[in-house]
Amino acid sequence: MKRALLGLALAAILPMSAQAADGASAVSYNYAEVGFTQANFAHEDFNGWNIQGSVGFAQNWYGSAQYRSVDDSGLTLDDTQINLGWHHAVSPKADFIAEVGYARVGLDIDGLGDDSEDGYRAAVGFRGMFTPQFEGQIKASYTSINNLDDEFGIMVGGQWHFTDNMGLTASYEHTQLFDEDMNIWSIGFRGTW
Repeated sequence: MKRALLGLALAAILPMSAQAADGASAVSYNYAEVGFTQANFAHEDFNGWNIQGSVGFAQNWYGSAQYRSVDDSGLTLDDTQINLGWHHAVSPKADFIAEVGYARVGLDIDGLGDDSEDGYRAAVGFRGMFTPQFEGQIKASYTSINNLDDEFGIMVGGQWHFTDNMGLTASYEHTQLFDEDMNIWSIGFRGTW
């Protein structure tokens, strides 16, 4: 399933053009976003929120950060990511992206306390404009957290730009936590500059 999604994204993005632009990006790496998150984990639905942002620098580099927190019946799961990213235009409408960074997973159970573990994360993928208003993204990731099994994940997402500086986002991510499948859906509001 993960390979099929990655293959579909490549097939959709790469034909946008046979030639890459001269390094200029079709998408903005300067944004702030806040949104609602729902996660299905261990046959339970968790609801919460997320906040994320990115700042581009030195033409092909960006720094990004994300925090998500979801809870259900006294159990709270949260994760933090801080990444350094690199992007390169593969066409006038699409970028290849690569990220590496810090990852933290936290667990809080009411009445029993909380715990967290640190590690690292790496991801590769593509971002691109399918139409002047619709942006798509796909990323495959590898996460290694202390005292947990290493995990592979995949994320697909999109943004509908209703102005040059504002848009609505939606994403789906599949990963694992404590050897259990975890499916995460998010919707949000993004401001770009």
